[in-house]
Amino acid sequence: MSEKLLPDIVSLSASSLDTWLRCRREYLAANVLGLPESDAGPSSEHGNFAHALLRHVHTNGSCRDDEHVADVLVAHGVDADGPYRQLVDRHRQRCPENFERAAHEVERARFHRRPAPMFMVTGRIDALWVHHGILDARDYKTGRPFLDRVADDPRARLQAWLLAPYAHRYDLRLHLRYEFLAPEVTEDPEPFEPDDDDLDQIGEELASMVRELWAERDFAGIADRETCSRCRYRSICRDSASPGVAMWPVVEPDVAGENGADATS
Repeated sequence: MSEKLLPDIVSLSASSLDTWLRCRREYLAANVLGLPESDAGPSSEHGNFAHALLRHVHTNGSCRDDEHVADVLVAHGVDADGPYRQLVDRHRQRCPENFERAAHEVERARFHRRPAPMFMVTGRIDALWVHHGILDARDYKTGRPFLDRVADDPRARLQAWLLAPYAHRYDLRLHLRYEFLAPEVTEDPEPFEPDDDDLDQIGEELASMVRELWAERDFAGIADRETCSRCRYRSICRDSASPGVAMWPVVEPDVAGENGADATS
């Protein structure tokens, strides 16, 4: 590709950053060209349901109110004493009991203008609590831990940079935590409490990524079988190591003749 495809102001999110780091060809398809997914990928149904469930539990009551939790579970069509009850109980062990205010599924945006390059970071935070001088940000996870420290995840670093102005505005210490909800997970990764030096470094990392995005021309695929097998564009990717069959609707050829005449005449 000979021309820069991205706009002068690049939009970044935890999801797009993750895609860029995983495979540049996938990033091109999803975040630059905006193509519809050609293949099925890993299901996010369980995770989305768990997030929605916890939001409803906290918006309308407390996770410590057993009757309220049971009502929410039944209203969502699941067993009041089943696996999702265990998930809520797992969360309750780490939910702040005393707090000044809270919010759930919070949308945030932060624009960086100078020094160049300009970029916009957006994101949704699963839950925020303010307590004991802390802005306690939670990212719920329904899988298994994949790192020892939240600070080592580039997506978490982006979220920290996104939330920093809000913590500073209210003179709060930012505390970012990955909360794993599966009952069999006994310990969460070490939370991330970035200081000013950390946040400056993250800003430089994001700016460096934007410069890489602008400079990219080939958008080559990773060609790794395991990674490609989960890609939602694997059947249309020239570099796929795990070919698939596109699930896009197929338009049947026109049975009419070349000039529109009935092919049977």
